Amino acid sequence: MVLSINGSPIVDIENIRKSGEIGRFNNLEFALAGSRGNEERNDYDIGISLVNNSSTIERLFVYEKSERTNNDVIEDESTFLHARILWQIENSKYDFETYIQSSENPFQSYKRRDLFGVGVRFSQIQYIKLSLSLLHENEESLLGENKNTDRINLYAHKNIDFENDSFISFSTFFQPSLDDFSNDYKLSASLSYNVPVSENFLIKVKFTDSFDNDPPDFAEESDQSFVTSFNYSF
Repeated sequence: MVLSINGSPIVDIENIRKSGEIGRFNNLEFALAGSRGNEERNDYDIGISLVNNSSTIERLFVYEKSERTNNDVIEDESTFLHARILWQIENSKYDFETYIQSSENPFQSYKRRDLFGVGVRFSQIQYIKLSLSLLHENEESLLGENKNTDRINLYAHKNIDFENDSFISFSTFFQPSLDDFSNDYKLSASLSYNVPVSENFLIKVKFTDSFDNDPPDFAEESDQSFVTSFNYSF
């Protein structure tokens, strides 16, 4: 059962990227919700991730698409694309990484949001994954307003493992503007409970919360979503 389609993907990067493992890793994620009777509605969210890691370079590509239909009429569509490369630096406390991202998100009044970033991922911190980068963001709202912003991106991630092989995953992003640190910032958090059913199959219950104190058009500053999804690795 899906409680809500996730209209603003927050990618669990650390659970996807298979950091420290060498080889190719692919994952397919799918969620579906619907209703019949007074209203015929179908909502779905599908995503695929491709990972290719060597001993020195980690490559990640993610694509997600969400769609909401009512009586066979598409009400909203959302797409999300993220690509990332990390270069491991020998005998260093950090690694260098760069990423690009492009999304169309009418659920949050974004016609398009593109960004490019470069930064470092600290490789010798125990118990938590931490990275720091600079990014350039280009946004276009549904009403045609354009906004270009340079931001700091602080990312933190932590997993909590249980004896039955299930685990809780927590990720957070803090992205303040370089020009207006206190009055223009984005804050996102993702909390998921992951239950491995087999070596290749996993069920995930995920909650996300996104806050933008300068949202486009007349969108709300805060946006939450719940989703239960099924993940197949191959």
